[in-house]
Amino acid sequence: MGRYLYFTDTRSAVHKYQVVPLLRWIYSGDDVPVDAGGKGSGAEKAHEVGLKALRALYDLGFGLRERGTHEYLESEKLGVELFGHNLKTPLAISAGLDKHAECIDPLFNISPAISLLEIGCITPLPQEGNPKPRMFRLPTSNSIINCYGFNSVGADIAAVRLRDRVRRYALKHGLTEREVLDSTEIPASLWPNRLLAVQIGKNKATAETDMEAVKRDYITCVEKLGRYADILVVNVSSPNTPGLRSLQKRESLQELLAAVVLTVQKADRRVKPKVVVKVSPDSDSVEDVKDISAAIKFAGVAGVIVANTTVKRPLKVLASPQVSEEEKRVFHKEIGGLSGPVLLPKMLELVERYSKELGDNAVVFASGGITNGKDVLEARKRGAKIVMGYTGMVYDGVGFFGRIAGEMKRIVDGGK
Repeated sequence: MGRYLYFTDTRSAVHKYQVVPLLRWIYSGDDVPVDAGGKGSGAEKAHEVGLKALRALYDLGFGLRERGTHEYLESEKLGVELFGHNLKTPLAISAGLDKHAECIDPLFNISPAISLLEIGCITPLPQEGNPKPRMFRLPTSNSIINCYGFNSVGADIAAVRLRDRVRRYALKHGLTEREVLDSTEIPASLWPNRLLAVQIGKNKATAETDMEAVKRDYITCVEKLGRYADILVVNVSSPNTPGLRSLQKRESLQELLAAVVLTVQKADRRVKPKVVVKVSPDSDSVEDVKDISAAIKFAGVAGVIVANTTVKRPLKVLASPQVSEEEKRVFHKEIGGLSGPVLLPKMLELVERYSKELGDNAVVFASGGITNGKDVLEARKRGAKIVMGYTGMVYDGVGFFGRIAGEMKRIVDGGK
């Protein structure tokens, strides 16, 4: 019993110091089959196996969770009011971890510190994404480069999975599916004081120059997924779908966002989801920030996520003498979006700029580079209401968010 409690407790050191390195060692290839000239299963496979294990343990009744007391939940200084919901912390998991709506409840279960989970990106039609390998580790700097390209099961399959959650919840609580969707008390996450965000994007085959087709892609996703979301995130900033970032231009963006906001009002649930847009850290000129902010205000969008991964390659990633030759190769040769601690300064800068530009017109979400409680509190100081992480959890293990929440509480209580 003691070993069971230890292993299923996300606070246990085994998850950071044994499970994470073991997965990295077992899946140390490049995700191209050996018979095709590759090195075998690598980072993407480790991601898939980790999620499947988390899901399997949860389904068997052995879900990983943060045991013991959670004093940070009682701290009023950490609480956040977001879109009419009282969240216990400002912490969130950003999109990319659960791309296909497969692991929502197991992820919420790992820690009550997680107030919001963003799944996706989900596209209207299924698509494979870019060729493998498309995810690369830079472990010396706790960074990742990915060029997935919106690999997605498509909106129909995602909707089936999300609807199944609602049906199971309704059955468990003696309600009908309709009563769950019509409730003003039950969030789409189905977890009290916690929210579910669904990120949506266009298919690769949809030309970014055909705005009517682009709007149809996003509207289709809203129509099929909106009833299951507290928040819908419009991704126009992934660097891995050709032409997508051109949608951040003011005229295109406000046209797209206005169409999404209008469609959301028809979502088949009592409490309509809020619309949030995710922007690029590389669109950082004064004109970029002003144009994107103007589009947000014009369309009546509720918030902005600052920011996505970067195509820039800050040399700081290679600063450590421990950097391997493979990391140097990945850094210089592999295309895609870079995430990790190196993004923190740019994220903080942009959060502050968007906060000043938008004022009370929209909520700012911070995403990129957080590794500890101090980072989160600094993002909050700059104007972020919610602070999102993903890469930090990849390297730190399932105890990442609980640890950060504890650090935040100690700092706001006067500690260090």
